[in-house]
Amino acid sequence: MEALAAGMAIGLAALGVSFSLAIVYFKTLDSIVRQPDLIAPLRVLMFIGFAFIEAIALYALVVSFSLIRAAS
Repeated sequence: MEALAAGMAIGLAALGVSFSLAIVYFKTLDSIVRQPDLIAPLRVLMFIGFAFIEAIALYALVVSFSLIRAAS
């Protein structure tokens, strides 16, 4: 049962992260199309946002490993 919980934790986190990354990327491209002269600062902000969003997936991975370890 704990393995199922661990799998769901990382699976749902991966799903949420993928949607979040797509939204951030789409909004950045939309902003670049509207204001092409702001390409450099927007790119930096996009990559910072990517790092924070990917951290959520890493936290979910840690939680899933701790769930598996608690089961044994």
